[in-house]
Amino acid sequence: MRTIASMLLAAACAASLLALPATAAAPAAGVAADRTVPPRPSDWLERLRRETAKFKDPRVAERHGYRRTDSCWEFPYKLPGDERLGAMGYHYTNQRLIDDPKIELLRPEVLVYVPDGSGGRTLGAVEYFRADRDQRMATADDRPTLLGHEFQGPMGPHLDGMPIHYDLHLWIFKENPNGMFEPWNPRVRCPAGAVHSAHG
Repeated sequence: MRTIASMLLAAACAASLLALPATAAAPAAGVAADRTVPPRPSDWLERLRRETAKFKDPRVAERHGYRRTDSCWEFPYKLPGDERLGAMGYHYTNQRLIDDPKIELLRPEVLVYVPDGSGGRTLGAVEYFRADRDQRMATADDRPTLLGHEFQGPMGPHLDGMPIHYDLHLWIFKENPNGMFEPWNPRVRCPAGAVHSAHG
């Protein structure tokens, strides 16, 4: 009886591992694979924070190929009850990573900086980006996923020259009360002279 119970328990564990999204069970870039135990959420989060902590200084991000911008993205409308949906901040994009269709946890295509209240900027979120394959808003057969979360989109360009695309935000350095994967953060506000309000 104990042998049968052990076999059933082992089978249940194996089935639960197979049911995990491939992106959640896959090892992050540069991290050795552990083929017996999938990473806990805290594991990937700690690795991602360690890998991107150097970009807390925007000048370091620029040296690594992320392009500075002075447009701060804020949602232009309010919800019922005069509630703000929030803002994102300043998006620093790495064109080399954007041109590479692979999505890698430790190599985000975009870094999102939020105003620090003193005229500076601090790293709040990372963002993953992929251009839509057929450049049609009506189809979504190539929607990417990461850590079991589907990317938002396809969405239209926010600026001239930007393709129809998918994206996914992770607020790993500034808490978002609406959730780590939500794009807009109600705790972020843009300086009056830097607001750009057409981002999705």
